[in-house]
Amino acid sequence: MKKPVRLVAWIVAVVFGAALLSGCNAVKKPEAQNPPTEQPTVPAAPNQQPMPTDTGELNNISNKISSAAMKVSGVNTATTVVAGSIAYVGVDQKAGTGETDRIKREVSDEAQKAEPRLTNIYVSSDADTVTRIRKVADGLAAGQPIAAFDNELAEIVKRISPTSK
Repeated sequence: MKKPVRLVAWIVAVVFGAALLSGCNAVKKPEAQNPPTEQPTVPAAPNQQPMPTDTGELNNISNKISSAAMKVSGVNTATTVVAGSIAYVGVDQKAGTGETDRIKREVSDEAQKAEPRLTNIYVSSDADTVTRIRKVADGLAAGQPIAAFDNELAEIVKRISPTSK
């Protein structure tokens, strides 16, 4: 009877030893396929220059954007107000043009090309919103500060969403 006990003890010892040797391997992490490259120590210069604050310069930018918007097929007239780095563009579409989304998208693209420093461009063809934009533009042309139209611009933003960022 001693032989079977010895045999069992021998088998248990072998299994236990094998488990110790094979089961305790450290988990290897895979090597990174794309190792990180060294980052420059000097901060990069900003790509974008700030928008001007001079009302005359902002008026020139607004006129440039309006002219670019009127080149889009389907647009009769365009009125633009620039406040900071945001442009509000009101477009009057030609009668019978049912491509409002295309026109807004193209006007937004043209405005971005005319002034790449813009961060948001709001384009509307809604008659009430276009009238509001026109009132703000007329007030700015008369010499009123942009701060006088903060509430009006906030109302315009509520009515439309930006078409470009």
